[in-house]
Amino acid sequence: MKRDLEKTSLIKLWVQNREEMFSKISDTFNKSAEWSCLVLMVAMTVVTFAQVFFRFVIVHSLPWSEEFSRYALVWASFLGASIALKRGLHIGVEAFVSKLPKEKRRLIYLMTLVVMIIFLFVVIIKGFQMASFNMRQSSPAMRIPMGFPYLAIPVGSFVMALHLLNEMIGGWRRKEGLIALEKDEEKKRLEAGF
Repeated sequence: MKRDLEKTSLIKLWVQNREEMFSKISDTFNKSAEWSCLVLMVAMTVVTFAQVFFRFVIVHSLPWSEEFSRYALVWASFLGASIALKRGLHIGVEAFVSKLPKEKRRLIYLMTLVVMIIFLFVVIIKGFQMASFNMRQSSPAMRIPMGFPYLAIPVGSFVMALHLLNEMIGGWRRKEGLIALEKDEEKKRLEAGF
């Protein structure tokens, strides 16, 4: 009996350590995405202002500025989507789900997480295929492989899938509810800085 109790407590400790580790990995990827978005947005702003200055003051425009801004916006969009997912800021229709009992809401939410993770894994696979296919083609102005802008799709999807897995693993063990279900709209807005 004592041995079974020790085994059970060791298993619980192991699972808890894995859950904390996965949460730290998710937080680290989120922090990296936040900094990357900040750098990309600042770079886009600087390059756009430089383009306006060069075009109207020096009367010689930068040939690569629009392309750089476009690709930086694509990367910032996919990384920003993962940040919004981590904070629970994506739009969701809760009209029907909110009328269900708490335990059924939890089940629907977990099923939604599973479907989203499966979808994101398909997007990751297809995104890598598309990026590798386009590595042979060069961009017109910057002459970089076109696969680099396309890599934003699988990278952003991977970070989103990581956040969803973290939410699912953490929420599975909690009996009282899931993180995103417990947050009300005002708390989400405060966390996002609105």
